[in-house]
Amino acid sequence: MTRLRLTLVFLIAISLQLTVFIDIRVLGVAPELLALVAVLAGYFAGPRSGPSIAFAAGLLWDVYLPTHLGVSALIFAVVAYSIGSVEAGLFHDSRLQLAVVAALSTALMVIAYALSNEILGERGLIDMDMLKIAAVSGLFNAVLSVPASPLMRWALGPGPTRPAAAVNRPLSRG
Repeated sequence: MTRLRLTLVFLIAISLQLTVFIDIRVLGVAPELLALVAVLAGYFAGPRSGPSIAFAAGLLWDVYLPTHLGVSALIFAVVAYSIGSVEAGLFHDSRLQLAVVAALSTALMVIAYALSNEILGERGLIDMDMLKIAAVSGLFNAVLSVPASPLMRWALGPGPTRPAAAVNRPLSRG
C-alpha cells in the first residue's frame, strides 16, 4: 500500500512540475517538486527508507531532464540520507524547521546538480543564474513544504516515520 501511495505522490509531483509550474515561475524559476519529495522522504522516512524513495524521485525527474541520467537520483539520495541521518534530537517537527531544511536542501541539490553535470561534460550550467535558481527554488520549496508534508506523511503510511532519538543511540553493551 505504501508503494502505491508513494507512486501517487510521484505522479502528482511530476504532473504539477510539468504542467502547472511550467507557467508559474518567480524570477523565471520554478520549484523543484521532485527535490521536495526527496527532502520530505529524508525528513520523514529517515536514513533507511528515505534515500531509496529519493533515488526513485530523482530517477523519475532525470527522465525529463536533458542531462545525464542518474545524476539527480544520486544527489537526491545522498541529500535524503544526510537529512535522515541528522541526530533525531535536532528535529522537532516544526513547520519552520521543515521549511528551512527544504530551502537549504533544495538549494544544495540545485548546486550539486549543476556541478556534477559540469564534471560530466555538460557545459553552461554553472553561472550566476545558478545561484538565483538555487535560492528561488529553495524558497519555493520552503513554502510548498508546508502543504506537501501531510501528503508525504500519508504516503509513508501509519506508524513512526522517523526513528525516535533513542533508536539512533547505540545500545550499551554489558
